[in-house]
Amino acid sequence: MILDIFPDGQSVNYKLASNSIIPRPIAWVSTVSKEGVSNLAPFSFFAPLCTAPLIFGISIVSKTSGLLKDTLVNAKDTGRLTISTVQRGFLDSMQQSSEELPHNTSEFETFGIESFVADSHYPPMVKGSLVAFLCDFREIISFGAGSSTLIIEAKKSYVDDSIYNEKLKFSLDNVGRASRSFV
Repeated sequence: MILDIFPDGQSVNYKLASNSIIPRPIAWVSTVSKEGVSNLAPFSFFAPLCTAPLIFGISIVSKTSGLLKDTLVNAKDTGRLTISTVQRGFLDSMQQSSEELPHNTSEFETFGIESFVADSHYPPMVKGSLVAFLCDFREIISFGAGSSTLIIEAKKSYVDDSIYNEKLKFSLDNVGRASRSFV
């Protein structure tokens, strides 16, 4: 069967892509609002785009109300984000943090997710995450209504001492999105 891809068919296109491009890594993104409230949200439409400089793209769909998600607003306002990797032990917390909360409500506090400040110039990472990327905002690309692609550049990384080695060869048991489930 051949299906048409519709420029304005966000729901259909999302279902097709999210159920067929699998597994997808998850960026567990933390930001801080202008008011100082820490936000944490997972995004499975995430990918590295370039290695020099190290650039990531994160597709962010608006809230069901049509408002922009705090991650997008905070990144644009403050210019800083942190991506924590999601290991198996964090699956429940990661799923909780995907819940839509009112603006300036911290997922860290609401769901009891511990944070860790790796660098005081960047938002906190998830405590216990083995790898994190401390990133600067570059730009927002909008291809259609209700969806934006956040382009960010990693400036520093955190690698837990338990896996660090000089050759940077390590294996992570990260959670990835596979259709409606996680692997």
